[in-house]
Amino acid sequence: MAFRTLTALILSTVIASLSGCSKGPPTTGDPPPKPDETPAGPFEVKTGPVTFPELGLGRPIKPGVLFDEVTLQRGGVPMRVWVYRPQKAAGKLPLVLVPPAGSRLFDGMDLGDGDREEHYPYVKAGFAVVSFQIDGQVPEDGGEPALYQGARQFKDAQAGLANAKAALDFALAKVPNLDADRVYIAGHSSAATLALLFAEHEPRIKACVAYAPCTDVESRLAPALGDLNRAIPGFRSFIRSSSPKSHVDRLKCPTFLFHAQDDQNVPVRETQDFAAALKKTNPAVTLVLTPRGGHHDSMVREGMPKAIQWLQKGP
Repeated sequence: MAFRTLTALILSTVIASLSGCSKGPPTTGDPPPKPDETPAGPFEVKTGPVTFPELGLGRPIKPGVLFDEVTLQRGGVPMRVWVYRPQKAAGKLPLVLVPPAGSRLFDGMDLGDGDREEHYPYVKAGFAVVSFQIDGQVPEDGGEPALYQGARQFKDAQAGLANAKAALDFALAKVPNLDADRVYIAGHSSAATLALLFAEHEPRIKACVAYAPCTDVESRLAPALGDLNRAIPGFRSFIRSSSPKSHVDRLKCPTFLFHAQDDQNVPVRETQDFAAALKKTNPAVTLVLTPRGGHHDSMVREGMPKAIQWLQKGP
């Protein structure tokens, strides 16, 4: 699922940004505001009070795959969580967290049936999978008030870090027979951005997989940040902190990076530069490039099979 299209009236200016095939948001006639140089500190990830429901036995959703859905309550805010398990599991299961892809990197994302193609391959390979809603989704037909509301909710959820932590806490507390020493996170596109960011902040993550991630969120959103920052004070600094490149030296777990060289959404150079920076402080970096396949299909056809093999070998 690629980044969605944004068309919003912000302070009487139409900002069309983050189309599904763009390399970044187009300008609106005015030059991007000059970025400040405030250092991006790490987040102190907080979930607030969370209520965990009991997990059922699951229902078959595909041959060999059990599925269940629960709703957590985070300070009164509902958060959907999907849980998959192999039907004939033996022994403790490794866990893969898979955030939903397709956000615009300043708002959240709900779960949808289209996400399942990124879940089933892990379950069929013997992993438990947990996916989760990210606060701040904006309806496709939402106007300016909905856009700002979503951006505020996304900021309050620390770019989805609070959602990821709540989902992981729930899984380790309520999903039986998980191996806490084999907890991984994997994501594509905007979900890959969150996967890297969460691995930079969560020591329980033992390996991270990122397919075609945006690692410099501030640069991608630059033309829209002036308006967003005026409407939501501190938003520019928040976006800088939400960029994985801002915390690359904190990413200590084994990391698998995948990108297609013909990707017209996120340029492959962004992942290559991130990998080069990461290798300065992390010796366990695997970078896989493929010549063709674009932003999405390359992940399905080549990226996921190779990443699953990598995880099974024990990164």
